[in-house]
Amino acid sequence: MKKIPLLSLFTGLFLISACVGGGTDSPAPVINSVIEDIPANYNTIIENKEPVGDINDYPDQAGKYTFYDLDQGATVADSSSDLWDIAFGGTTLLANAAHGGGIQVIQSTYSEVENAPETGFSDTNASWYVYTGEAPNLPKHAVLPKNDATIIIKTPTGNYAKMEILSYYEGNPDVTTAEFANFMTRPSSGYFSFNYILQGAESAQLYHVDSYTFLDLSTESIVEDTMSSQWDIGFNATNIIANTGHNGGLQPLNIAFNLVDEAPLEGYGSLEASWYTYTMNNTPPHAVLPKENYTLTVMTPDELYAKFRVISYYKGNPDVNSQNFINFIRPAARHYTIEYALQKDGSRFFE
Repeated sequence: MKKIPLLSLFTGLFLISACVGGGTDSPAPVINSVIEDIPANYNTIIENKEPVGDINDYPDQAGKYTFYDLDQGATVADSSSDLWDIAFGGTTLLANAAHGGGIQVIQSTYSEVENAPETGFSDTNASWYVYTGEAPNLPKHAVLPKNDATIIIKTPTGNYAKMEILSYYEGNPDVTTAEFANFMTRPSSGYFSFNYILQGAESAQLYHVDSYTFLDLSTESIVEDTMSSQWDIGFNATNIIANTGHNGGLQPLNIAFNLVDEAPLEGYGSLEASWYTYTMNNTPPHAVLPKENYTLTVMTPDELYAKFRVISYYKGNPDVNSQNFINFIRPAARHYTIEYALQKDGSRFFE
């Protein structure tokens, strides 16, 4: 088993809780630890599995651009802000170059692109399509996406995305039909439908890595050997798992962390994904926040018991009530800060 010291990835802070034993039969003293910035599948991308359809905020208005935020999957009204990543106007694509963004089209199919290039970005591009004109065996005077063109976007936050434009026409129509070939029945142009993948980290990697970060509570170390009995809990996006392959387990309790003085004897499971609330459009919008008065108890493969709570899901444990956080000026997600207590004497008590 190979372990990586967590010191290079997050900082451990120790908070000693008062705990006095009353004799040899009393539980051993327990030390609470706070561990910051556990990377939970840091290289995992944000992936839109369903195509985005009919992006056009200004139908029938020439010269208008629609500004789109890839992270939130929504259009942005303020074109001067740093919230948008790509804009669509006619057949031209814009990057948010005023805030450090860029765009380029590379001659590779969408599925083949695994990494974003390091150079070659500009503020605009219009080479993603072919104009059919009077070409034989094609619909006349149509704008069709190139099969071997992938759009690479550098966002103002320093992240990368790849995009595949599916259609330039409202409703993403079948361009091989007689209805499309007929100008009288062809849908309106200027409506973009597309697939995209956004890398949530500042990485050029544009393919999905579905992996967990495995933590050994006893040593506060990340464990690389996923098949071993050395790790106790694993983190992947918002999922937390136990080492059930070696008789470990998790059990949630709707009790505040400081009030949990005993781990349950039974009822442990493998997966916990209910520790958080997704705020939707509430303040702060579209955020993952830990539930209050919610504690997870752990049974480790070593037959020890622990309890822990999630303090933060964002790098650096930011103030989620700050205006920066509310306005999506946020550090990277998928970085857990947790507080935990491990009882090393084999008992279930945390007194």
